[in-house]
Amino acid sequence: MVELPIVGLIANPVASKDIRRLVGLARVVDVEEKANLIARFLVGLTAGPPARVLAFDDAAGLVRRAVDLGRDGIPPVALVDVAASGDESDSRRAAASMRDAGAAVLVTVGGDGTIRAAIEGWPDACLVPISAGTNNAVAIPDEPTAVGKAAAFAASEMLPSTAFQSLTALRVILEAGVTSTALVDVVGVNTAWTGARALWEPETFVEAVIANSRSTSVGIASVAAALGRLEPGHIRHVRFGAGDDVRVLLGPGLVKSVSIAGYTDLPRGARVVLDPACRVVALDGERRAVTAARVEVSAVAGPRLLLVSTALDAGLMPGR
Repeated sequence: MVELPIVGLIANPVASKDIRRLVGLARVVDVEEKANLIARFLVGLTAGPPARVLAFDDAAGLVRRAVDLGRDGIPPVALVDVAASGDESDSRRAAASMRDAGAAVLVTVGGDGTIRAAIEGWPDACLVPISAGTNNAVAIPDEPTAVGKAAAFAASEMLPSTAFQSLTALRVILEAGVTSTALVDVVGVNTAWTGARALWEPETFVEAVIANSRSTSVGIASVAAALGRLEPGHIRHVRFGAGDDVRVLLGPGLVKSVSIAGYTDLPRGARVVLDPACRVVALDGERRAVTAARVEVSAVAGPRLLLVSTALDAGLMPGR
């Protein structure tokens, strides 16, 4: 018997619960809503070529709830042998385990932080990120049922290369021997505290390196969007300070003026050393204290993002 292709699934129960709910109009995606999103995705999988699911058993039991909701209308679901610890290492370890198990695609349910942690475990994944976070700069906003159908075609390896977008990632050296990854942006701020981690105070921004941005982006990626189209395979190095003011979508329901001193677009492979004034660095919106005198950011090849509409158009062609 031929084994069905594997769809890896990681859901983050704490996504969409940061301080931007209070300073803007971001809404909380609660446990029940996330479970419903996952159930709709699982049902959607059955509309495409047969596949099976290898899921992370998160601490809130989102996948188990989704399986109960979907009942007999979903594909087979097994749980990856990775224990939940309740922090971002869950996504990293689960993604690596799914890669090792031979999964064809990696589905995340969360926001930019969830995606960032997952690709640290599986850097070149075929990525299918379902939107359930705050800014969702990379996540797919389409109906999860449609995303499920597209993911089934992706897992079957029936899609042309045009159904995927090659993303650029940012490799960050925070201190000697310690590296991390960002998929959207790396931002340096001049405050010494991490606080609630999220970014919402433009007056503290020193500089940013932005890897992926679109005209509808929210968050720091919106800064890049306000400065014009960012060409694929490039990053944008933005320096904040006295200069031109732009109005940006800093969060859901949160519009602010940001002063831009200048910016430079650089190709993949470029390297940026952050200003020593950056006392805290945020990776995809989550602050981390800097203990080293030098923080280096390099643009590298990232995961392949599934383009849902293109995938469905290709998957529905005659003979498929």
